[in-house]
Amino acid sequence: MKPEPKKKLPNKKVISSAKFEAKEQFTKSALENLKTEKERLVDSLKKSGEIKESKRK
Repeated sequence: MKPEPKKKLPNKKVISSAKFEAKEQFTKSALENLKTEKERLVDSLKKSGEIKESKRK
């Protein structure tokens, strides 16, 4: 009898690529969350008068 063929696994490049993409997506998501949180905090501080609005170029 012939043994059943083993299930073919993806090669290491594919696995590494998927891991990299997952990390990159997580990093982008975390960065967006931090930007949003920072803007929210700055707006809150401006409204309460803790910080003054500065003019940007």
